[in-house]
Amino acid sequence: MISSRRTEIPCLHRIHDGDPTGYHRISHSIGMSIEINELKCRLRELNNNGIENGVDDHSILVTFDDGWSDVLQLSDFFEETEKLQPVLFLTREQILGNSSLLPLSRLYAWCDSWSINLDEIQHLGISRPALKSLSQELQHSILDDLGIPRSMVSGQVLTLVEVAELKQKGWIIASHAHDHHDLRFDDSEELLEGLSKARNEIVEFGGEPWLAWPEGRCTMRTCEIAKNAGFTKQFSLDVEAGHVNHPDLISRKIWS
Repeated sequence: MISSRRTEIPCLHRIHDGDPTGYHRISHSIGMSIEINELKCRLRELNNNGIENGVDDHSILVTFDDGWSDVLQLSDFFEETEKLQPVLFLTREQILGNSSLLPLSRLYAWCDSWSINLDEIQHLGISRPALKSLSQELQHSILDDLGIPRSMVSGQVLTLVEVAELKQKGWIIASHAHDHHDLRFDDSEELLEGLSKARNEIVEFGGEPWLAWPEGRCTMRTCEIAKNAGFTKQFSLDVEAGHVNHPDLISRKIWS
């Protein structure tokens, strides 16, 4: 039994060791990276709370979005925390073996290489909120036009071999949708088609038919579409989804 309604469910992205540097500096500045020792301390506390409350083993979900290789720092950690269950949400491209950076991550990497803060990108005529509303392909196209380089293979993203190793250690693999952008305003038929494909592919991959909404954003309409596509659990972010009260939806909190 998943203890999802009674316990805070963390959502994690980047994980840094010591002071954040490089790509992690940018992620930390927007609340998307956490220090590894702080994280382990909080996870042990979460596990201890589960023991005190008598919850089932592996019933407290700990979720990781976007397929970052940072999670390898925790590959053996969950063997010590029997109440916790790690869940890795991967995009469609990632389960197909594409280990390149997502568009926004590509932008962050470029910002870091030029020691630019995110609040300085306005002069490029782009913004994070605007990019999030566009398809991955269109986001990449805009960055191409600006001369921001692509990385076809990034060591920051998990390989399929590494994903398989985590799965062997008991990690649940689930879907981060067919396209990583804010899906709330997509056409209903197109959304159903895309989510149905994502659901089928994650099951064929050996994962669970669970969906983490990109950007953590959803509506009652999109939740119903995801249910019709065959997803049995859906995950949002508390600060992004607001008060969507769908029975299949589980709210998470970003830890940083």
